[in-house]
Formats: sequence, structure tokens, C-alpha cells
Amino acid sequence: MDAQETSMLVKWPQVRLESIETLKQWLATQAHLPQVQEHDLALFLHANYGDLEAAQRTMENYYTHRTSYRECFTERDIYNDALQAALSIMMFTMLPGETSEGYKMVYTRLLTSDASHFNHPQILKLITMCLDLWMNIEGSANGHIMLMDMQGMNLSHMTKLNMGAAKKHMFYVQEALPIRLKQIHFINVVPFMNQIMFLTRPFMRKDVQEMINMHVGLNTLHQAVPVESLPNEYGGKGGSFKELEKTFKEKLYAHSDWFRSMESRDLVDETKRQSKPKRYMFGLF
Repeated sequence: MDAQETSMLVKWPQVRLESIETLKQWLATQAHLPQVQEHDLALFLHANYGDLEAAQRTMENYYTHRTSYRECFTERDIYNDALQAALSIMMFTMLPGETSEGYKMVYTRLLTSDASHFNHPQILKLITMCLDLWMNIEGSANGHIMLMDMQGMNLSHMTKLNMGAAKKHMFYVQEALPIRLKQIHFINVVPFMNQIMFLTRPFMRKDVQEMINMHVGLNTLHQAVPVESLPNEYGGKGGSFKELEKTFKEKLYAHSDWFRSMESRDLVDETKRQSKPKRYMFGLF
């Protein structure tokens, strides 16, 4: 292991080097999967608390989904018109600090209540890119929390929800993205939240459903996450909405080459995937 790889592994002190070697040996038997750098193997192990089988499943889901769900994982030039339009509609940012448990937080909100240009699949594509970048920057946290502000959302947005894209996005977040998802907070919950949950609940694992917290006002939110990490407008010291938006946009632009390079690498070669034996064929399997 060279000095660069060793320095990267410092980010994941809870990961055992022996587990990385075992995962490398397993990866060598999976001809369809790409070659994975050691610090990425450490990330998958960290996300799964060192569980090798769980790390293997996450890796399989991660690389397969990125290969098959091409409408979300190609044309990721942050400067293109579609993503620039999404950036003008949706704000995503990492909040400063962490909880007492060492959990990192991200926050997202609409920038406009006008739904006329709301393209749900493109918004989900942007959010996926933001999550990928968050994972790349802060994947070593003890846990991860998502705060989704529903301020500005109205029934016009409901008519533009794409359930096919939502299902694929939620699979990626739950089964493929190597983060330790701990809590999901909906802020400024809208009156039609029950309708949204009715549509999306079938795509959620039970344990993820149990992570969801609803906040009509800010009092309950202040009890759930560190107030000082919240945006200034919500009583915190994390920075104003405008400052937080600008800071994370700069991170997106700084990683524009990284996003483009990810489109054509780390893909699955289905022609090399080992076929599994058919179950119960003549009673043999």
C-alpha cells in the first residue's frame, strides 16, 4: 500500500486493514465489477460497520445501479442547461458541525415555489450528484442525517412527481450509497404530506420509514439537531441560506471534472457476470 492510499485510509480509523484485504480477494473473483481503489473499499466497509457481506451487497448495488440507471449517471456536466435549471430551483448544502453522536448533516430546500419548470427526474439527478459529493467529502462520519425543508412546496409540485425516478433514487440512497443514514427530518411539513408518504412509502424499507421525523414548526427541530448548525434563518449559526447555497455550489463546480470522469468509469460489465444456478432445477438446487 503506497503513502497516498495509507493517508486516505486514515479517514476510516474504524476499518480493519484485514477486512480490506478480504474484500479485495472477493473483488478479484467478481469479473463483472470494476477495479476499486482501497480507500473506496474502506468507505464501503465503514458504511456497513465492517460487515463484509453487507459491504459486498452495497458494492454490487452501487456499481450495478450506476451502470443501469444511465439517465441519472450520465450527462453530469454541472454547467449544462438542465442541471443549471435544477440548481436554480433546488438548494443543497452540507451543514457545519455535527451532532453529539458525530453525525454529519445535509439540508435541502426549494429556491422557488413556482412549479412551472420543476423537472422531478432532473432534480433527483442533481440531488444524487450532491449526495455523491457529500459521500466523497464526509463519508467517514459516524452517521448521516438528511434535512428536507418543504417550504414553498405546493400541490402543483405533486402533479409533477415521477414515481419511476423516485423509486430508482430511493433504491440508490437505501441500498447502494455507502453512507450511514441515521435520521431523515422533514421541515415545514405541508398539509398534503400524507399523500406524498402514501406514494413513496412502498419504496422505503421499514427501518428507513422509522428514521423519518416530521416538523411543522422549528421547536421540535431545535430539539432534534444542534441549533448552531442550522441556517441563520432558522435560529442557527451555520450561515444564511444564500451563503450556504453559494458555498456548496462552489464545491460542485470545483468537482465538475470528477463528475464527468465518473460517467465512464467504475461500471459493471454484464457480459462477465457469473450466472447463478437456477433454483430447484430438477430438485438439484
